[in-house]
Amino acid sequence: MTAARFSTFELLLLQSRDQADSAALLLLAWVLAQQGPVGEAERAQLVSLTGAFRHGHELAPLLEIAASQDLGAIQLAAEVLQKELHGDTARAFLRLAVTLAAEHGEPTLANHHILRFLADLLGVPPLEFAELYASQAGRALREPGDPSRRDYWQQRERGTRDRRRETAGEENDERPGQEQAAESERTEQESAREARAEARRQAREDKAEARRQRQEEKAQAKARQKAERDAEKRRQQARREAEKQRQRAEREQARRHREEERERRRGGHRERQQHSRSGDRGSDHGHQRAHDDGAHRAHERPAAPDPRIRSALTVLGLEPGASRGEIRKAYRRLAQAHHPDRFHQEGDAIVASASRRFQRIRRAYDFLMKVS
Repeated sequence: MTAARFSTFELLLLQSRDQADSAALLLLAWVLAQQGPVGEAERAQLVSLTGAFRHGHELAPLLEIAASQDLGAIQLAAEVLQKELHGDTARAFLRLAVTLAAEHGEPTLANHHILRFLADLLGVPPLEFAELYASQAGRALREPGDPSRRDYWQQRERGTRDRRRETAGEENDERPGQEQAAESERTEQESAREARAEARRQAREDKAEARRQRQEEKAQAKARQKAERDAEKRRQQARREAEKQRQRAEREQARRHREEERERRRGGHRERQQHSRSGDRGSDHGHQRAHDDGAHRAHERPAAPDPRIRSALTVLGLEPGASRGEIRKAYRRLAQAHHPDRFHQEGDAIVASASRRFQRIRRAYDFLMKVS
């Protein structure tokens, strides 16, 4: 009951000593099957190439699966191989596949596509795979023919005619020597024309590939330039925003300074008015008040300065007894010198230090304005 749930290849994987070797063996058998019927010589070649594999099961079931084109089993083998093979082991497997596909000449159309599929499956780029193929097969990797194009079938027909002529020549060995020589010359000329046509086609494809690569490089260069321009725009925008914030802070500081100056002037004007009114009163009252104040001050002891006031005055760089006007001037001077917005280009550490100094100056100023 349980065995019926699994395919033949799934059962082989369950029984295998090394699932990656079993999957690789199936895909190599698939490559071999694309060259025609697998005989004893082909089987012996596959066994010789995979002698180090540790699958531990018979080869015959895998050959049957490959010959039947069981795509479900082939897909499962590809997934196992993609998961297990990486780096040097993946390239070693591709060399085995190239050996089977190209040992007796140019790979079949199916094997051309299978080899490229396996290289892409294992993460080997096309250029690197072309070098691997050339080093293993001893010749460059050619592009496969395109069955959708007319010249593909024309070339196949010419190849068929050539093989027929060769067969007819073997069966008709008694033809006159001159006729055979002429036929051979025509065949050579036709082969030369085909070779030249193939060379021209290959040259066109090489030019197209080079043009495509140049276009990709240009597109990548444009993308990099655009990214750099966008990054520079963002940096400029950030600098402009920081400059606007600094200017707003300076304007706000200047506005507060003007308000404080107006308030100071209004306070001075009120004091002068009060002094003028008090001067109009009788001189006798003035003399008596001066006498009383002098007597009161004579009996008073000087009060000890509050340490908080002394500390706040030290922060603003003032001496004890400083007036409100002096406190305002000192605050405006220090606040302008130590405001954090003046240091926004110097780095976060310097800005943080300036912010702490500014807050200490502001607290000292607020305290002195409350108690004075």
